[in-house]
Amino acid sequence: MTIWIFSSKNLDHIRTAYERLIWGFWDRDAGKKQRKNWRSFIRAYNNIKPHDIAVFQIAGNGHIHAIGVIKDRFYDDQTPIWQEEIKEKKVLFPWRVRFTLMIFSEEPITTHYVHIENYIDGYGIGEIRAHEIQSILRELHNKQIKVNLHM
Repeated sequence: MTIWIFSSKNLDHIRTAYERLIWGFWDRDAGKKQRKNWRSFIRAYNNIKPHDIAVFQIAGNGHIHAIGVIKDRFYDDQTPIWQEEIKEKKVLFPWRVRFTLMIFSEEPITTHYVHIENYIDGYGIGEIRAHEIQSILRELHNKQIKVNLHM
């Protein structure tokens, strides 16, 4: 099992992921965002497996707002989900990951700057070490958090 960190520029993206039990990553051809690090992203994305854990963080401030258990991954869903996609009438995040379970908090679960050796800048994905998730889970244990289960 791998523990991933998925970064977002805002809480709305994480809230939508929680509500829909889905996450999406940029496509290099989706527009103005990112073209470098594409191969590194694809390698990481292809390593995402069912039952892996994903921790959701706001990029830049270290606020962790959600944790999810991955159900599966798939590419090229052309359904606009996030507000940015709906506004532009274009899918920007087609590289999707579905979740069986997510825990979400409007307030940060914790602020934790995770040391990420293989974080892929521009795509907001990286792996974290098992001992790093322990402190996040300790903080989660002390809070009352919403849970969304896929049934």
